[in-house]
Amino acid sequence: MISRPLVIVLAFIAAGMRAVQGAWPETLGLAALGSGLVILRLAETRPALRQYAWLCFLITAAVIVLVLLRRI
Repeated sequence: MISRPLVIVLAFIAAGMRAVQGAWPETLGLAALGSGLVILRLAETRPALRQYAWLCFLITAAVIVLVLLRRI
């Protein structure tokens, strides 16, 4: 399956672009998304890592809410 690696790469590229622009919350959210997907991939062989992936996704969700509230 090529879609997950593609999304991981795109998340980190987008995080880098947002970091250059100085958008730190967005950078954190995108980096957490990419990290969560990487950790989820590693959790296939190490199930104990799954909780860290969910923590990364929780951070991503919190940043999305923060950014949406900031734009209102």
